[in-house]
Amino acid sequence: MPPSENTRLLDFISAGKTKGASDEFLAALLIRRGWHGDAVYAALGSHWETVTGIAIPARSGSGESAKDAFLYLLSFSTLATWSGALGSMLFQFIDYWIPDAVSPHVVYGLRSTVTWQMASIAVAFPIYLLVMKLIFGEAANAPERLQSGVRKWLTYIALLATAGAVICDLIWFFDYFLTGELTLRFMLKSATVILICGGIFAYYLGSLRWNRSTDLSRERARNLSFGAVAAAAVIAVFGIGLGVAGTPGVQRRIEADRKRVGDLKSLANAVKFWHDQKQGANSANSPAAILSAVPSALAELGTLQGRLRLADPETNARYEYHPQSGGTYELCAVFAAEEMSQEAGDRYTNVYTPHFWYHAKGRACFTLDAAKPVPWQ
Repeated sequence: MPPSENTRLLDFISAGKTKGASDEFLAALLIRRGWHGDAVYAALGSHWETVTGIAIPARSGSGESAKDAFLYLLSFSTLATWSGALGSMLFQFIDYWIPDAVSPHVVYGLRSTVTWQMASIAVAFPIYLLVMKLIFGEAANAPERLQSGVRKWLTYIALLATAGAVICDLIWFFDYFLTGELTLRFMLKSATVILICGGIFAYYLGSLRWNRSTDLSRERARNLSFGAVAAAAVIAVFGIGLGVAGTPGVQRRIEADRKRVGDLKSLANAVKFWHDQKQGANSANSPAAILSAVPSALAELGTLQGRLRLADPETNARYEYHPQSGGTYELCAVFAAEEMSQEAGDRYTNVYTPHFWYHAKGRACFTLDAAKPVPWQ
């Protein structure tokens, strides 16, 4: 602040004090007239230093510290993690509950995405709550920490990010509205973005008013309300995620079934390779016989067996192999759960076909032709 302005403030404060004005009255009056609060309190400090002849003692430590930066960076990074995961899970659930023929749902992708987002929430949300508790607990003992420049900068960055998300969501909404493509699941996704980003924006916008004179008891109640609403949303969505993706035990059974399907595919590829080798070596002798040739047992695969798993990964029971006429054969396994989707396809081209490796719970067999490529899905 220029020396002339500082002198004007000191002269006014000195004159006001001679008339019996209190520091609170002078500070409120000057701030309402547009003076910055820091300048006003600095001038009051200078006035009392002159009157008492003693410099204002400096408090040990500083309102700005590496610890503040660490706590606020950690809080905002975990906020971004759990809120983004929450929104992503809700998007996945909306796609799951409200299918769209234009954009078919991929169940495998849903399960893998949901479990990842559940893990993100389970780690990031408790850390966020703990860090916020530490920040507010320290602010109760040192109110000047509420005026940390680090906190204000990061808060404004968070506000910019959430405001940008809401603005983009509204643009997205009106674009669909103008093109006549509004659907129920699109509107639910737009509402999800507005609710999550709007709630975070409102909370942190209010937090910018925190200062030395903040009523901490009222703000503590406000923080508890925000935390309770966020916790309720996280618990509800996490519970739905368990219902969609399954418990860890269910996930293990599903993963074991994927291994079984993978083993059967490897065996089928080995049979196809064996068939092709026989066809190439003896095609001049009896083409018709060679085209229909399949091993009478998996032991005939020879050295190929070393790269194959011939038994169930959990029970160690051997997979069943049944050669048939015409170059066809069966591969059988016992599965722990039913395959969730009877269709398979490419999520990018949206081309979907019947799922060849679809299976029910229990014993399931797949009929293949050694002369044809092994189905991938």
